[in-house]
Amino acid sequence: MRVLLLLLALLAGCDRPAATGPREPVAGHEVEMPFARTFRVVERDGYRVVDLTASVVNWGGDAVGEEQFQRIVLVPRTGTAPPLTGDLAGATLIRTPVMRIASNTAFHEAITRVLGVNDRLVAVGGVKSWDDALRARVRSGAVRQIGYGWHSPPDLDALVAAKPDVLLMSMEDMKSVAAMPRIAALGVPVVPIFLDNEPDYMGRVDYVRLIGMLTAREREANAFADMVARKVAVLKAAAAAQPTRSVIAAWFGGGDQWNPTIRNADAKLLRDANGRNLFEGPDDPRKDSFNRISTEQLIAQGADADCWILRDTHSIPYRDIATLRRFRAYREGCVFAGDGMHKPAADAFDYYETAVIRPDLVLGDLVRMLHPALRTEPFRYIRPDTKVPR
Repeated sequence: MRVLLLLLALLAGCDRPAATGPREPVAGHEVEMPFARTFRVVERDGYRVVDLTASVVNWGGDAVGEEQFQRIVLVPRTGTAPPLTGDLAGATLIRTPVMRIASNTAFHEAITRVLGVNDRLVAVGGVKSWDDALRARVRSGAVRQIGYGWHSPPDLDALVAAKPDVLLMSMEDMKSVAAMPRIAALGVPVVPIFLDNEPDYMGRVDYVRLIGMLTAREREANAFADMVARKVAVLKAAAAAQPTRSVIAAWFGGGDQWNPTIRNADAKLLRDANGRNLFEGPDDPRKDSFNRISTEQLIAQGADADCWILRDTHSIPYRDIATLRRFRAYREGCVFAGDGMHKPAADAFDYYETAVIRPDLVLGDLVRMLHPALRTEPFRYIRPDTKVPR
């Protein structure tokens, strides 16, 4: 009978989003999140309410489906849970601190690492972890593999076998959204992570504070976020004292296609490095940070840039020297690549882990790229491109 009821619950939730209850803001003392725009935390008598709201955005495109919303109630393990009625109807109850964590995206592992709770990970996406010790645990089978959340929902068999208290779940498409009620029906609370939707790169850092609340590591989370904010402020001030230089961050996508950074958090990093992004447009959380353009458009708009980030870690090599010579950045030797901090044997890129929650490190690379007078430290993630043809 129990199996039949579980099957019915799974079938009922296959193609619809999870029930989320009312979306009106809940009353209570708001816990300050200096930069986050995709979630809000309210303190009540003995528990907290977290509202998470964002759109699922297609890679290089626009939002798809309806805006997603989830209300989560965090209650200490020794506390009394409030009834999930009224403004808490449809909310997800999570007992804190969570001791068994599942994750489907690499940068979640960076968050748990800085909080000192990587030993609580019982399931991750796969074996591409930057952390050697964690990767060894995954390879040994001590930590389950549920699949990375780039294009598919988690593997439910592996997820259930891991017996997590919570799943930290990034969602790249509507298939993952549709999987949320199935996961909930299996007894695994889901915390959707909308970090990529944050219009300010510091909003990503506030997610460390959120996971700190889940894990009883708030002191460590706040200290970490404050440290990053201080380092960012120092870098911005140093860059602002230098002459503004023009820049493009456009990587080759094959054929006649390029992908320039236009908006949101990635564009703000360029701006805060005192760079004038020749492709910059208005921020829009319902769009990805880049759009696809042709080589002709790239030349017309970006040929005079002082510096150019030509590649990321997975870009197709571009070999047309005649076209490259039309760009000032190429002629004057200011062509960079975002391919640093790579462990080839593990196919692991720290750019997709630590760099996500350490924008100060990325900003430092950009500041040094644009302003040679400030090159007092080595490059880390974004460095001179040694593979560009000459």
